[in-house]
Order: sequence, then C-alpha cells, then structure tokens
Amino acid sequence: MQHNRYIDIRSGITMVVTDLHGDGAAFNRYIETFLALKKMGEADRIIFAGDVIHGYGHPDDDHSLHMVLRIMELQKEYGADSVIMLLGNHEMPHIYGVSLAKGNNEFTPRFEHSLGEYRPMVMTFFKKLPFVVRTVAGVSILHAGPDQSSINRLGRLRNFNHDSLLQDADATLAQQEDLNSVYDTYAQLSGHSYEDLARSYLAVTGPNDPRYPHLMRALFISERDQRFAVLWDFLFSQNERGMNEATYMQVCRQYLDALSAGAPSTQKVIVSGHIAVEGGFQILNDHHLRLASATHARPREAGCYLLFDAGKKVASAAALTPEVRGIF
Repeated sequence: MQHNRYIDIRSGITMVVTDLHGDGAAFNRYIETFLALKKMGEADRIIFAGDVIHGYGHPDDDHSLHMVLRIMELQKEYGADSVIMLLGNHEMPHIYGVSLAKGNNEFTPRFEHSLGEYRPMVMTFFKKLPFVVRTVAGVSILHAGPDQSSINRLGRLRNFNHDSLLQDADATLAQQEDLNSVYDTYAQLSGHSYEDLARSYLAVTGPNDPRYPHLMRALFISERDQRFAVLWDFLFSQNERGMNEATYMQVCRQYLDALSAGAPSTQKVIVSGHIAVEGGFQILNDHHLRLASATHARPREAGCYLLFDAGKKVASAAALTPEVRGIF
C-alpha cells in the first residue's frame, strides 16, 4: 500500500516535540501540556518528530511501548491531523529487523521483547508513519534534518513503500534452496548462532516462528537495496558535521528547495531533533532550528517544545525563538 510520507498543514497552532526516547515522565508532561493548551484553544495539534522509543537507561525506566500505544490512542481520539508522529531512526529498524546500537546500548532487542501481542498493531502503525510535515508557515518538520546526500533523492521518499522492500527481500529468500546453509553463513560472519541472534534481536520463539528468517532478510535489505540506503541516509543524517558554516547554509537552502516542490508554500525553515543540544534548542543558521525535548537536551531539564502558527509565514529560524518553551 502506498502512503504519502509528506503531510501538508495549512493552519493551526502546532506543538512540536522531539526525541523522547522512552522518557515516560517527560512524555506525560508534554501530553498534559498539549491537552491543556488544546482545551484553552491555544494548540490544535501535536507533532512527535520521531524517536519516541528506546530509552538510554535502566529497562524499568523505559516506557517506550506505553508511549507508542498512548499516541495511537490519542490519534484515534483527536484525529490524525491533531496527533502526528513522524518516523525516526529508532522506530525504522523495527520495521526491517535491523539491529540498532550505540556504544553499550543495544536498543532494538528491549523494545522487540516488550511488544508481545502488540507487535502486529505497532508495526502496522510504524509502517504508516509520515516522514515530513510541511506548513504554509514555510516551516518543515522532520526527524533528522538536512542531509547533503539526500537532496536529490527526497522525491523518492514521498511515496516510500516499506512493504515493497520487505516483499522483494522475502522473494529473494524464497529462492534459496537451503536456508539452513544461509543461516550457517550468517553465524560464521557474526560469530554467534543464528538462532540465538534471532531470539535475542527479534524476540522470535524459535526456527518455526514465521519471523525467524527476518534477521537474514534485514541483512539482504540493508546491504543490497538502494531504496533502503536512501531511507537510512535521510534518518541518520549528521547535518552540519564535517562542514563549515557557509557550506551547511547552502545545503540547508538546497534541502528546503527540494522540500518545497509541491508544498503549500516555499519552505524556509527546518525544525528537527536527532542530535544532542546544549540547552533545549539551537539555531544553526537562518534555515535550521534544532530542538531537544528531553533525552537530547543538555541538561535534560533544559528540554523544550516549539509552539507556532502553521498558517503564519516564518522568515527565519531565529524568528521561531520566541515560540520555544520550556517544559521542566
């Protein structure tokens, strides 16, 4: 099924929250704030700009599944236009069975083992998540921000179809005469039993589990499918790192030009999260505002959200500064 991964918004006071990473206390505070603002007529929608899941701390402090299920409930209650969640680089791996880790943190196994009976419902939800919100204000909201390599490939993401990649990989696996030999090769490369890895990373029950081949499927997709490479670069962008200010300014302009194709107005500013910020937000240049709502704020108590009028033109990232509000 095709899904439009770009959402266009023409009006309404919009609240933007980023990178909560399983922080249940912060999540509850943002939800309470949004519902209070909505009741007073001071907010029309909330956008979770990706990476709702995967806590960095103790498992008991990771409320990822509860948070996703709550967002799904709120979306049903208030409508898909009022409660929006974007795909982040931490949600995407669960669609494909790709392992995601940072340092000593193995992110994906914990969430996979927590899913249980909710897995089909949550995966269906993740597969439908949009990638970008564009507004009449000229503000585009996305998870990771500008990526130099993606500028000429953004159009390929507009109607991105996860199922197409998964089905093509399944067809490749089906052509293998002896999957056990494929599993043995995987084990030799990794240094661990394929079954042990599948049980650990995918929470499968054993070789008879229909999802048992999916760890191998993920390897096929990540190494051989260029469509996946485009999605990966889009969600794992490192933005300005490795560039001087002038070069990154140009990248932002080109990125916005690409996002403006078919948009309700010319896009002038990108709001994203994804990368840690000293304080709750950072103005990188005229075209890019980086927001940190909890986990990526340094310190966490500096976490904040953006509240802006999606129908009122915004000239620069700095013009949004008065609309950034603290939560703690």
